[in-house]
Amino acid sequence: MNEPEQSTGAAEMPPFGATAAPDLGITPSAIAGNPAAGNGVLPSCGGKEDCSCKDKEKGSCGGAGGKPPIAYALGRIGYDFGSEARRDSFVQAGLRNPYNPQELLAYLEANPWAAQDVIFTLEQDSTPIYAVQGGGAFAAHVYERLREFLSDHLDGDAETVSLPSYVGGTATLANGQTLPVLWPDPRGMYSWTRAALLSSLVDSNSSDGEARTTAIGNFLDRVSYELRNLGIDPRERALNFAATNAFQVGRVYESAIRDSFELDTITVERSPICRPRSDCWDVSLTFFDPNQRLTRSRRIYRFTVDVSDIIPVTIGTVRHWDVY
Repeated sequence: MNEPEQSTGAAEMPPFGATAAPDLGITPSAIAGNPAAGNGVLPSCGGKEDCSCKDKEKGSCGGAGGKPPIAYALGRIGYDFGSEARRDSFVQAGLRNPYNPQELLAYLEANPWAAQDVIFTLEQDSTPIYAVQGGGAFAAHVYERLREFLSDHLDGDAETVSLPSYVGGTATLANGQTLPVLWPDPRGMYSWTRAALLSSLVDSNSSDGEARTTAIGNFLDRVSYELRNLGIDPRERALNFAATNAFQVGRVYESAIRDSFELDTITVERSPICRPRSDCWDVSLTFFDPNQRLTRSRRIYRFTVDVSDIIPVTIGTVRHWDVY
């Protein structure tokens, strides 16, 4: 009996009964002193710390209890074909220039079933960090959203996308690079531009509109560039979700700018109090007065994010206090 031919590109949907995360050869950033173990992907409740939501008998967090690890990743959508043969099959089917994204999108619009043979990628700074594939009953909707995101990037209508996903399997690009595969949940797939996000948070007619636009833009740039990450570690998922939670960020800056504060540091630490079967992290934004650095106290705004599920959620309200 002949052995089945091994695929060079697309990955298969990981079984949810798997007991261990695959060795994907990437290491999440240690934004708060919690590096990944070894060279593999760190499960959402992994590392040496026990997760607050971990049930020692059954387990309930992502990465525990037989579930694949989860990620909340930010970036831009790109694509690859995995091999010359796969690329040539598209040319043979009528796609004249497979590396022209506009032509590819037009082809996929007419042939949406072909999207599963394209390796969509999530990129940061033009570097692919994940392959992205659809799975389950709504795989077609995932591919439709990925095509929309790619089109929005080309039209300038999207700078960043959020992909809350399970992580499982690998895919190999045409250049030989092997990437871990994200299997997104359509409920949390969003795209936005910085200008659109700022316009939703800031009233251009208000007296402090320009100041708020600059301050919130500074926060978004720091998360996108200074604190960029793979979104695997629970700290990273909490931070990335904070960057996409316009409501919470807008409330923080509305208060801070009114009192002439500017952003100093962003920290994420495990919450000392958490509801059962949850994984809670406190995101703290520390502000200072640049005109009274030595004579005025700093102000800390803190809100809590539960990252136990594939889509993070905020808990409670924003709290703030002054420190000297």
